[in-house]
Amino acid sequence: MHNIIRLTAAINKVSCADPADCLKESKSLLFERTIGDFDIMIFPQLSLCSPSCGDLFASTVLTQQCSAALDQLRAASLGREGYVIAGFVMEDCGKPVSAMAVLHKGQLLGILPTCDNPGTLATNVYSDYILPPSTVFSCGGLRFSVVSCALSCLATRVAEAARTGCELILVPSYSPAFAGQEGEVLSLIAGLSRSLGVAIAVVNGGVGDTSSPYVYRGFVSVFECGSELAYMQAGSESVSCTADIDVDVIRARKQEKNCPTPFHGIPAGKSKPGLFRPIERIPFLPSLGREAYLTDLFSLQVRSLAARMKNTGTTKLVLGVSGGLDSTAALLVCVKAVDNLGLGREGIIGVTLPGLGTSEHTHYNALRLMENLGVTMREVSIRRAVEQHFEDIDHSGEQDFVYENAQARERTQVLFDIANSASAIVVGTGDLSEAALGFCTYGGDHLAGYNVNICVSKTVLRELTRHICETGLVENVQYVVQSILATPISPELLPPQDGLITQKTEDILGPYELLDFFIYHFVGNKMRPSKIFFYACKAFSELGDDFIREKLVMFIKRFCGSQFKRSCAPDSASITRVNLNGINFQMPSDLNPAFLLRDL
Repeated sequence: MHNIIRLTAAINKVSCADPADCLKESKSLLFERTIGDFDIMIFPQLSLCSPSCGDLFASTVLTQQCSAALDQLRAASLGREGYVIAGFVMEDCGKPVSAMAVLHKGQLLGILPTCDNPGTLATNVYSDYILPPSTVFSCGGLRFSVVSCALSCLATRVAEAARTGCELILVPSYSPAFAGQEGEVLSLIAGLSRSLGVAIAVVNGGVGDTSSPYVYRGFVSVFECGSELAYMQAGSESVSCTADIDVDVIRARKQEKNCPTPFHGIPAGKSKPGLFRPIERIPFLPSLGREAYLTDLFSLQVRSLAARMKNTGTTKLVLGVSGGLDSTAALLVCVKAVDNLGLGREGIIGVTLPGLGTSEHTHYNALRLMENLGVTMREVSIRRAVEQHFEDIDHSGEQDFVYENAQARERTQVLFDIANSASAIVVGTGDLSEAALGFCTYGGDHLAGYNVNICVSKTVLRELTRHICETGLVENVQYVVQSILATPISPELLPPQDGLITQKTEDILGPYELLDFFIYHFVGNKMRPSKIFFYACKAFSELGDDFIREKLVMFIKRFCGSQFKRSCAPDSASITRVNLNGINFQMPSDLNPAFLLRDL
């Protein structure tokens, strides 16, 4: 269901040269039903005998007993629905070889070779009885390969497997432990899975083995496109670790577009209680290295604006400064851009445009912010102009869409006219969340000469603005920015009451954290609405299913209905993986969302 494949990585306790005892431990893990049915279960290399046998591998007694244990494991697999993949030693071409057996419902589907074996085991000398190492299997449409190798050769072997077009690469291993090795391997898996856009599962044996000449320490690690799904370090007893792999996430990011033909395939199982994968509430931000990511994101915003100024010979910028989050973030980008270009900050013209809904609090914060940053300050009240406009078009002054949009369009007209008179660029302040939801006035704040926030969601923009000030990327603004961050998000187009903001965006649309969650999975992972709903109910359980469904329906309608605004959006640079820039996302402006709503 939901295109999710359940993987269980198991490390059975081994007894050196005792396949029967290894089998007993393996079977106990095979029938551990606390996690429901698995789709794939994988054991380490040589899980039915251990790698410490040395010259005993040449004994036909050991290879025969190992084959007998495998046959019993094959028979036991009849009681489970998914693949079972286990390591053993066998005789091939008159030599002992390490191999991985692929079992399914009582059948031995095939035997795969292992790579980088110790000296007592043959490598790269196999009969036709053993499948090629590039053999691909399929589970629920997810294509996977088994790359059994030493951890020291993991990078090369995984890269080779990824070139086949596999979406999941299983790495059963049984490498000795060295100080610092495990951390290096985890970092390597994270980087490989992110750069290749695949899932990688490493299961390294090491429970109950001998202590000379090596020490072994078993562990399991599962990464999906750079995100850690599961990790477990084994102790002295058999253990298993389960992770749910999302096929949609992988296919949205996979770099290699080949589509290999599977040697064998099975459907995904349906009995999967719970969900064995973390769900990030703010998926636009990485779970690890967030501080570095935010610094880099700000640097790219600054770099893009500075490049536009330098390439066009522009030395001045104009933007509206409302005292809200978006314009604050945009102003910080402007300041850093002119600093990097060696231009004076007086070339930034910050304009406050108090209107019918402007509160004293935000107006004061706008003035403090500009004063602290040392930019040129201008104030142009739009009240009289808007009221005259209402009179000109015979509008009663009722607080409707005309009342709100007229203010936004008047502000934009003023900004462009000031920019014309100063030979400047109007810098847009709107963000990704507003673009996705269409929460901007067409021909109003929808327009600019260049957008700097458009690839950044509202929730990330909040964290980014806080990060800029707390780390000193832009100085002398921390206190006023703290006040701005504490202010409710509002377009301020309706009159305040008792000096307080009455029009709060999240009261109208719902929490931006939830809405950004929808945007990320719909645009970035190409998820269907029913699956987004499933994930959102897990991540935001405190909001209740009915509320989440209501907001998801609203999101779908607004997203489809607002494409016409995105189709003629101002110029900007694509600086995040998930955004709505035309080069990254396209759809018809008159799309009927009915098919999406039916799925939900």
